[in-house]
Amino acid sequence: MAAASALFKKTQNKAGLALHEDDLRYIELEGNLSRLRVAKKVSVPSGGKGIRKNSLADAGDLLAALQALGSSIGGFKVPVALSIPSRDILIRVIELPELEMNDAREALQWDFEKYFPYAFSDAAVDISKVENPLKGEPGMMSVLVAACRLRTVESVMRLAATAGMQLATIEPENVAMFRAALGPTLSFPGGYLAVFAENGVSQLILGYKDNGVLYRTSLIDINTVEEEQKDFTALVREIGNTLTFARNQYKELQVEHIMLGGHFVGEAGLKDVIEETTGLKVLAADPWSPWGIPAPTDDALGWETAVGLAVRELS
Repeated sequence: MAAASALFKKTQNKAGLALHEDDLRYIELEGNLSRLRVAKKVSVPSGGKGIRKNSLADAGDLLAALQALGSSIGGFKVPVALSIPSRDILIRVIELPELEMNDAREALQWDFEKYFPYAFSDAAVDISKVENPLKGEPGMMSVLVAACRLRTVESVMRLAATAGMQLATIEPENVAMFRAALGPTLSFPGGYLAVFAENGVSQLILGYKDNGVLYRTSLIDINTVEEEQKDFTALVREIGNTLTFARNQYKELQVEHIMLGGHFVGEAGLKDVIEETTGLKVLAADPWSPWGIPAPTDDALGWETAVGLAVRELS
């Protein structure tokens, strides 16, 4: 009987909040992996000063926007997974001796400054084991290390507390984006490049199976030219540069296709010009269908980070 009661027990909603330069995007999902749906979905202007060029400029300037968001959803009732802008995070895949994760974290501090430009004591660090297309030495393992200056994380935590928000976790926005597009079960046998095209900043992530092994953030303006056409020249060039770097760094990895997401995923001509330039097939990606979430009928673009944060504990 206890097992039956647990089966029908109401699960707590999962919430994600993405901090963007122009707006804050909050989503709350209810259900489980067999049936997820959007319970709340709200976007509010950020004020334009708290985040600049995909980096946290003044956390305090986001308080008014957070308070407005809280009022619009009736308060923050569930713990929230919150994003950190990607230019405030450094992500590296490094080799460590084969250890339990707690021991690996302890070992990391001795060589931390070989990979990051500040001391381990000044950093907030998260690590996870990943499959690496580069074959390491016997007895070694590959770990993905995400590091952020401690003072940046502490400022975000103070901001959340002042706004009355209980934090579930803080995570790099590009890691959340990648999770949202990949979904809970999708895993490719080889390599692929995930591209999230936004105006002003784009994220490029080299994937291997279900891991991200290379994360790049590019400040790229996508301008409108004559007859309302977008100029994607800089974005396509950056995709080419990333592919060249990936092929030099991971010589044994065959990049088989490109996953394209973000605001411009449906823009006329973008898919074709990427395919023509790279010779790779482009697959459209969105944060809804991989998780079985019915897509909103309006304002469905640009929610990769928020959705990826909300489903973090489900993946």
